[in-house]
This record gives sequence, C-alpha cells and structure tokens, in this order.
Amino acid sequence: MTGLTSNSSRHALSFRRTAFAVAICCFAVVSVPSASAQQNEDAFQSKVLPFLDRYCIECHMEGAAEGGIALDAFPNQAAALSAGKTWLRVMDAIEAGVMPPADSVQPEIQETRQVVAWIETDFLAAQCSANISSPAVVIRRLNRQEYNNTVRDLVGMDLDPARDFPPDDVGFGYDNVGSALNISPVHIEKYFDAAERVMDAAIVLPDVEPYSPAELIGLRTYPLPADAAVEFEHHLAPGRYLADFSLVRVGIAESVPPPKLVIGFGTDQRTVDATRVQDETVVYRYWLTVAEGDNQVSVALAPGQAESENFVVPKEVAANVSGDQRYGGDRGLHVDSMVVRGPVPTEPDGLPESHRRLLFTIPDFGDEARLNCANQVIARFAERAFRRPISKDELTGLLSVFRMAHDRGESFERCCQVALTAVLVSAQFLFLVEPDDAVDDRPLTDYELASRLSYFLWSTMPDEALLNDAKNGTLRQHLPEQVNRMLADSRSQAFVSNFTGQWLQLRHLNGVAPDQDLFPTFSDSLRDSMRQETERFFAYVLRENRSVLELLDCDYTFINGELAQHYDLADTAGADFQQVSLPDDRRGGIVTQASILTLTSNHNRTSPVKRGQWILQQLLGTPPPPPPPGVIPLDEGQQAAESASLRERLELHRANPECASCHSQMDPMGFALENFDAVGRWRNTDGDFAIDPSGELAGGRRFDDAAGLRQVLKATETRKFTRCLIENLLTYALGRGLEPGDYCTVESIREQLVRDEFCFQTILFGIVASDTFQNRGVSQE
Repeated sequence: MTGLTSNSSRHALSFRRTAFAVAICCFAVVSVPSASAQQNEDAFQSKVLPFLDRYCIECHMEGAAEGGIALDAFPNQAAALSAGKTWLRVMDAIEAGVMPPADSVQPEIQETRQVVAWIETDFLAAQCSANISSPAVVIRRLNRQEYNNTVRDLVGMDLDPARDFPPDDVGFGYDNVGSALNISPVHIEKYFDAAERVMDAAIVLPDVEPYSPAELIGLRTYPLPADAAVEFEHHLAPGRYLADFSLVRVGIAESVPPPKLVIGFGTDQRTVDATRVQDETVVYRYWLTVAEGDNQVSVALAPGQAESENFVVPKEVAANVSGDQRYGGDRGLHVDSMVVRGPVPTEPDGLPESHRRLLFTIPDFGDEARLNCANQVIARFAERAFRRPISKDELTGLLSVFRMAHDRGESFERCCQVALTAVLVSAQFLFLVEPDDAVDDRPLTDYELASRLSYFLWSTMPDEALLNDAKNGTLRQHLPEQVNRMLADSRSQAFVSNFTGQWLQLRHLNGVAPDQDLFPTFSDSLRDSMRQETERFFAYVLRENRSVLELLDCDYTFINGELAQHYDLADTAGADFQQVSLPDDRRGGIVTQASILTLTSNHNRTSPVKRGQWILQQLLGTPPPPPPPGVIPLDEGQQAAESASLRERLELHRANPECASCHSQMDPMGFALENFDAVGRWRNTDGDFAIDPSGELAGGRRFDDAAGLRQVLKATETRKFTRCLIENLLTYALGRGLEPGDYCTVESIREQLVRDEFCFQTILFGIVASDTFQNRGVSQE
C-alpha cells in the first residue's frame, strides 16, 4: 500500500473521490450502538480489516507508517470512524489503482468494492451526522479580480487598479480561498495607492488654471479684533472661487500655532485652518461660494480662538488704525491679502459618469450645507462599498475625514475624494467579513448571503436588486429568481473565466510557448481564440442549462475563422465566434479542444502523461501521486526519437514497477489523444511513425481512439466526473477547502443532478440553497 506515501501531500485535504449513500446521510450517529451499528461494526471487522491486514499493514503500521498513514490502530468500527480524512485518502488510492503498488499482490475487485462501500456508507454517514457543522469560511480579502470588478461597479469605471498588487496565492486550486489569501505590508501600501488613483480618476476636481488672480484687499491692512470681524466689500460675480487669504503676525512667537478662522462671503460662512506659514505670514487657501447679491467679506477668529492673548488686538486699537497704516506696530493679527481665482462652475461640461454617480448632490452655501451633502454622499458610497448598512459610528468616522479636509479649505469634491478614499482602504471594503462573537453556527444575514452569492456568480459586489432583497429580508425566498437573473447578466462572464481558468487550468495557457520552428502558425491571437472556445463552450452549457456530460462529449463547439483554419474546418470565416456542428467524431467536449491539448503538451511535442494526468486530476478528481525520486527522465534526444514512436518509448520508460500503477491509468488516456499534436491540430502520424490511439482502462474498458475514450468516460465515469465538478464548484463558491462533513451536500446535489438529467444549473441551485452555503459555519480552533 505504498501508493499512499507519495499520494499523501496531494490528498491531505482533497476529497475528490468521496461519496456516500444519501439514505444513510439522513441518520445521525448515536453514542449507543444499535443493532444496525453492531452490523456495521461486524462489516468493518469482517471485510475491511482483512483487506488492511493482507495488503496494507506491512507498510502502514504505527511507528513506521509510510506517508504518515497508520492503518493498524483500528480494532473496531468506533475507532475507524474517528480516523478523519484517512479513509478518504485510502479510497482515493485504491480506486485509482495506485495501491497496493503494482509490484505487490493485488486485491480482487470485490475486495476493493467492499472497502469502498464501507467508506461511502458507514464512514461518510458518520461525518455527515446531524451534530457536525461545516467549518466557517475564513475571513478573506478580495482577490485581484474581485477588487477590480468591485471598484468598477462601485465607481462606474474600468480602471484595473489591482494591476500592481502582489499575485494572489492559491489554495485548494482557487485564488478566492480565504486561508491562502494572506495580506502583507506591500498590500497595504498598494491599497492606498490604488484607492487614490481610483478617486483621482472618478472625481474631477475644480480647475482654476484658466482664471487670473484678483486681489480683493489691495495695499490696505486690517488688524483683526478679538470679538469682531473685519469686513470689506468685493465685486465678484456669483460662483465658486479659490481664495488665498493671508494674515500677518506682529509680535507673535513663531511657535504659537496659527488660529482657525471663520471667513464669510455673505451667506457662505466657512471655518478653515491655516494651509501654510511663511515667516510672519499665515496663508489660508480655501474654496468659497459667492451668491447673487453678496458683496461683503468678513473675517473673524473662530469660536474659542479669541480667548488666547496671543491673537488679541484690542477692539479700540483696531478701530483707530487707519487703512493705509502698515500694521501700526500693534501686536496681534493683521488681515493682509486676499487673492481669488474664478468663478469655477459647480458642474462643468464633460464630467464623467463616475463623478455624477458619486457626487449626486451639490451643496448650497455654508459649512452646514456642505456637511449635509457630504453625509449623503459618504453614506451611500460606504453602504455600497461595505455591502451592508453602515453604523452611526462608521459614518461619524468617515465624516471626520471629510471634515479634516474641509477645515483645510479643500473643495467639496476634494473633501469627498479624501473621505471616499478612506472607504476604499477600510477593512470593511477590502475583506468579505461575516463577523460573529458566537461560536455556534448560524444562518448568514441577508446582506452576507447577498455578498456570498454575488462574489460566487459575478466576482463582484451585490447590485441594487440583491441589496434591496437583503434590505427587505426576502433574498432567501427569491434565490432562484436571483440566480437566473445573475446567470443571464454579463457579469456572470467573470464566473465563467475565473472558474474555468482554474478548474480547467486555462490560466496556464498564457505561459505555454510552443516551438515556433515546429509550430509556426501558433500566435497570441490563436492562443486567445483557443481560450475563448473553451470559455464560450462552458458558458453555453451553463446558461442553456444543458447536460454537464456534454463537457465530456458532444457534437458541437464554438470557433472563429482562425480556429476553423487551425481545425481544418470549412465554411467558417471571420473573427466572430459562432456555434458549429462538428463534421465527425474526431473532436467533441473539453478534452479535444485546442486549449487543453496545448496546455498539456511540451513545447516541442505532445505529452500523453500530462494529458492523462490532466483528465484524472481535473475531470475525474483522482490526481496521481508525484513520481518517486530517482526516476530517469525520458530520453528526448534525436536518436531516441528516430528509433521508436513516443508510445513505444513511454512504454519502456514505465517498465519500473513503482511507476506502472500510476502510468497504467494516465498513459492510455493520453495515448488516445495522440492524433492531436502539441497545439491541437489533427495528425495521423508522429514523424515517421503511425499513431496508435487505442487503449484499455481498469476493468477491461477498451477504446480505439479519442472518440472511444470520450464515450468510455461518459458511460463509466459519470459519478466521478459529476462529483469532481460539484466539489470544485462548491470549493469555489465557499472560498474554502471541503471537509468530510461537506459530502452530505456534495452527494445530495449529485443525486439531484442525476434526477434532473444532469442539467448544469441544478448544481448551482443546489449549492446556493444548501445550508453549507447559507450558514456561517463553526470556527475550527
């Protein structure tokens, strides 16, 4: 049973070959053995233990267990049921034929079936007991694709702000798994940079460059009294202006902080802080609004500032100083200059839709009006960004950010920009959060469920329809309608590309570089067409709710002119993709599409091993273990290539008994695809050698070529394939790896899929409706 050794790391958290009887799943495991439990215990002792003794114990005993798997510690049913994932790994290995090793005594088929049956029924039924809750989904940050999509839908601009983020780590095959999405100081820095870039692009700041400066005070100066305002007239047209206002400090130490001022233009009163200090001059730069009929400027110390003797000029002194006297030698603050530029329109032409969407209300005059508008703008943006209602404290904190910019004299647009940037660097935006102090499982709130659903099917934030259902508490009742709506929406393309890119490994296609001398027709555009064929095919089966078995074999595909030429198919021209019927059985389903055939090849030749391994791992969920150490690589020299066909060389190569058990599963599937070269074109010979695509799988399942292999997979591997597909979709939907208890959900969905004649959407509806998806789960500590 040494096959478990090399298989251990790959399968430690993999459950791609597990199953159980739904009828068994309905019963809880009880502490007091019943009559049926006693029978189960007898079955384990009479059928499983003899198998272990005969084929496994020699290599898997306590103290010297290969692969960390000890199988001699289970005297009875109760002990065996507590073995966690051990039995899933055992089932993976014996069903895949990788254990016992090929050089060991092999069990009869009936013996293997008895062990598998015990695992599928007794063991998994115990894991699915009613008193076992699913683990909680780990709090996770948005991955790069989700971040980009969410920002796009939040501000209405497609900016690719995550382009400089570190690559996302992958867990259980997917880049949306919380346990793998770590965060680093680099992430923090990049989040701030990205948030600022987004807001710079989304909100247009007022521009004063076209306007010449105008001095309102001239050469006159005014001492600023402690309890009154300095007033003077202006003749500005109505509109917004950027003002640079300066005070001169006479006899005031430089260490004394400059005061806060209230500067008013008629009805527009604004409290501002100093912008900068230059020796004795204090400058206040701020935006002001002039209304029709307002022609008076007033400047006064803000409340609380006049009590400081540092800033006081006695009122009687101020009244006696003539306008043309420079400062009068009096200690205190003196109004020195006010330069304005404008008027700048509040809503200039050419504003982007993002600006109008975010700043949907424009303030009137005065601080209060600006703060009221800011309240509305920030609250709406934060609720959408946080994907839920925001608390009073959260809004207060964001308004304080607005107020800091406001008090520095920034324009309303810039103040909002700063506050909304703070939203984009908040953990409530960057992370999918399902907080709870309770240790027990609980249903997700409607808002949490809306986020889980939208990031599953759209890889982005919930839209208004989802959030309205969440607000009204009706999301669960409307889930079927929402799923149908979401699949019909163009945003579901993100699900198609992200899921197929990882399940089928299409993302690796970008890293494939076939030898240009051997394959001169391969190009970047052809590579993109290959990827699009598979994505469009998958999307069609999904959206049209066709049988998932068509992914294994069918008589149609989606191609454009470039692919038609590559496939040597006539009557298809142009760059546009279209659905076509295949003229023969050479191609059909995923495994004969050029994308898969290319990414499972070497740069200069096909690789039956890679192709067979890909089918086992990605479609059937039974990945073979890595090769044992010390295996001599295949001779790739020209002399070897000319001496024998690739098939003959590989058959000699796998003569090593340690390799044979795995290669006997992989190689026949790979050889069946040898009529397709390393970029997926059809061929009848490999060099000077005729191609033999025939083969045989375990159980005497023979086939003549790729068409025969597809028929065998569709006829005999339906259970493995559908379970593998469900497991991958559930992992992607939850953002975590599956645990044994999740197989209640997996098998329940699989059996419903069979009843529904394998219609694809049955899987999605089953996932979304499951307690596993709709509940928070229990933290595993």
